Amino acid sequence: MKFVLALLAAAISGTSAFTSVNSNGPRARAITQLNERQPIMAGNWKMNPTTEADALNLANGFTNLLNEMKDACATDDVEGCTEVVLFPPFPFISKVKDIVGKSGISVGAQQVYYEDKGAFTGSVAATMVKSVGCEFVLCGHSERRSLFSDSDANINAKVKKVLEFGMKPILCIGETQEEYDLGITQ
Repeated sequence: MKFVLALLAAAISGTSAFTSVNSNGPRARAITQLNERQPIMAGNWKMNPTTEADALNLANGFTNLLNEMKDACATDDVEGCTEVVLFPPFPFISKVKDIVGKSGISVGAQQVYYEDKGAFTGSVAATMVKSVGCEFVLCGHSERRSLFSDSDANINAKVKKVLEFGMKPILCIGETQEEYDLGITQ
């Protein structure tokens, strides 16, 4: 909640992540701007589809569709191309990666636990998802926050763990369906 409020304060103050930042003075250094980063289009499959066969059909269909697009550049290393990342359910990650990886599409995990190993039934370690080819991990999704009570401290620990293992965290900042429906965050 504190992080969301900090972002809200930055938005109200007129600071824009899409403009250049002048860094003058003794602590000046190169700053990576959002407008200099490669855009990402990410698809979180959540708990869908329900079978491996359906997941593989979806991966094949998506790959074929992307390959048919004339202006798609998933396999090209062209500046300004949008990176495409899919987040299938855990059981399907490896086989989906085998299909989409040939087209330059990345895969990621929908979440990880911040411990490397241990008696954490149902949890998945960063090393596990890294070993099956994940390059990205979602951290702090609103459903994880509301349904599983992921705290800011736990999300922070997950982000640090993802970075420790050389993957890219995608820190989710948003609202619950109820907040969206009520227009609270607009």
